[in-house]
Amino acid sequence: MSKKIAYVILIFFVIIFATLFIFWWKIRTPLSSSGETIILKVEKGESAQTIAENLKNAGLIKSPFLFRLYVFLSLNQYDLKPGEYKLSPKMSVRDIGDILALGGTNEVLIVIPEGFNLKQIEDRLIRANLTNPNALASFKFLENISEILSDKPKTASLEGYLFPDSYRFFKDAALSDIVGKMVGNLNNKLTPDLKTAIKTSSYSTYEILTMASLIEKEIPKDSDRLIVSGILWKRLKANIPLQVDATLVYITGRNEIVASDKKIDSRYNTYFYRGLPKGPIANPGISAIKAALSPEASPYWYYLSAKDGITIFSKTLEEHNQNRAIYLK
Repeated sequence: MSKKIAYVILIFFVIIFATLFIFWWKIRTPLSSSGETIILKVEKGESAQTIAENLKNAGLIKSPFLFRLYVFLSLNQYDLKPGEYKLSPKMSVRDIGDILALGGTNEVLIVIPEGFNLKQIEDRLIRANLTNPNALASFKFLENISEILSDKPKTASLEGYLFPDSYRFFKDAALSDIVGKMVGNLNNKLTPDLKTAIKTSSYSTYEILTMASLIEKEIPKDSDRLIVSGILWKRLKANIPLQVDATLVYITGRNEIVASDKKIDSRYNTYFYRGLPKGPIANPGISAIKAALSPEASPYWYYLSAKDGITIFSKTLEEHNQNRAIYLK
């Protein structure tokens, strides 16, 4: 082999080595040493090329080609998972590529049904490893973080303010972020018209949410909720005990009610005390909130839920007792 050929081979390997080194260095070097976290959404079916361009446009990488080359060489070109990702310019191309290949493992989906109380929500967050026992119940929230909390008693919990919905939380999310998102959602769901209705009513937001929580737990059908709302507000103004069974369930934690439950000395017991309970007994959805703000006038003073879920209304106590004997036997 001549010296010329040997020299060419040497140059060739030097170039290969230098190229590999530059590639290795570039995929491990973040675009910036600073920068805010960005939420990037990858849609189902998006190609590596589209994702690379979106990363560049979001200011997360400099070279879409380098990103595509890395995911190709790491055999992840067709394995980039859809989802929402919490990314930063402080992450390298390799870090971002690996995260997208793993999928939404940095997120968890939490579904909060309408009518869930604080303990049920906390249990769901605990199962998702997002919080610890009693952390939510004892959580101290900054009142000025949302206008919706402005008239909440300072000693009251967040019961009633954690809007039931589907949420995506990052697995390392702070409890303050989780609570803030749920309370903020309630604030956003209350349209200007609803907020005006609350302000022009004779009741505070806290009292409206308390009434809405009773309606949420008692009545499933929207049209019946309007009538029950009218009955409860009417009983409240007449200083007649509300006698809402759901408040006993909230106190005892049992679905079955016994006679002695009605004698429990608790400010949540609407059999023992007149007026609204101490606070919300659940987190109501928008339908129950609207019902609390739009009571329907009727001749009825009593209601009960039959075993098939139908609401039975009565004008007098005698009629109510007859209906109890018929529908609850």
